[in-house]
Amino acid sequence: MDDILSQGGDRDPGRWPRRLALLGAPVLVAVASIAYIRLAHHAPSTAAVRPSSASVSAAPGSVSLIAPGPPSGSDGIDGPTLPWAGSLRLPVAGPQPTWFAPATGRSEPIGGLSADSAGYQFTRVDGGWAVQASPGGMTACDVCDRPSLPVWFLADGSRSVTRVGTANLVNPAAAAGAVWLTSEPAVAATVPMTAQEVSLAGVPRGAPVRLPRGYLIYQATDRGLLLAPVSGQPGTTADELWDPANSRTVRMFDDVVAASPAEIAWTPPCAATCQVRLLDLATGKTTAVELPAGSSATSGAFSPDGKLLALEVSSGDGGGMRLEVASVSSGRLTAVPNAVVGSNAHVEFGWPTSGDSLIAEFIFATQVQLASWHPGATRLAVAAVRSAQDPASLVVG
Repeated sequence: MDDILSQGGDRDPGRWPRRLALLGAPVLVAVASIAYIRLAHHAPSTAAVRPSSASVSAAPGSVSLIAPGPPSGSDGIDGPTLPWAGSLRLPVAGPQPTWFAPATGRSEPIGGLSADSAGYQFTRVDGGWAVQASPGGMTACDVCDRPSLPVWFLADGSRSVTRVGTANLVNPAAAAGAVWLTSEPAVAATVPMTAQEVSLAGVPRGAPVRLPRGYLIYQATDRGLLLAPVSGQPGTTADELWDPANSRTVRMFDDVVAASPAEIAWTPPCAATCQVRLLDLATGKTTAVELPAGSSATSGAFSPDGKLLALEVSSGDGGGMRLEVASVSSGRLTAVPNAVVGSNAHVEFGWPTSGDSLIAEFIFATQVQLASWHPGATRLAVAAVRSAQDPASLVVG
């Protein structure tokens, strides 16, 4: 999967949103061969798990905790751990989506979604998730012939979904209670696509917007739409902040690693050391995050309140990767305890609740671990989960 997530100076310009690309450990090899559009590393993430004998209430496609606490074996995160928060529940985007509670291992079905062998994709939006069935039959240019599919909204903690509309792609809106639905045409690289902002009840907000040719929405912001080019297009490698009101490009960004309605984080070319720069869209203030020598940031995710930025930091000498969290106001980095893994591991992370707990999923050769960290804590909550023959994907961002 490191072939999909670009590393340091060898970043691959083809970036696909995590919520669409990461289908779990059993299919990593198949996914790595697919060319994706250049979209965010930060989007909601997935990885495969399966029920175990510890399950209390297992539904089709659900997952179960094997054992809260320290895992066994050397291939994983070791050391003292904290208990899981009893209130935490994560969606599982399997063929039959469920809610999963890491503290107990219990799962329960999410109502309103019929069983689908291709599984479902969850996109984090304000107050919950936008949900779409995964398109079957991925091709070398997945979005070029991606079908228009129903979109639902799953509110935090809700037992069932509500219908929003249909679209080829869905993105969170900058305003609360809305999403952007992108539709048609069949060839996204050569024909402009149309995007419409709608409420979570499916009511249009404003007029439809014709996107620039060869671009799709990366993230809606308070200052316009951050767009990313479809992969493989000559001369279009940078993301652009675009004002749909007058079809004007406001600013260009190379190597965006994270974005939110109010902020954009990107990695300029490295000098003596590498940086991540943070732009506050309301004030125009830019903050620099200095990375340790020999390191580069490959992906990131802003916390819900916008005060923190979680970063995947990789060492250029093959020394593996680690999770660090930067203060948006000062740029100061704090290492997530024990979140250091070798280059043969893969990590997905995000802030999937309205609080400030960072959730990460570490995919090793022999096991998959789920971890939670609250800023200021000196330990992680850790649970071991495993891949299934019929993958179910935990949504951690």
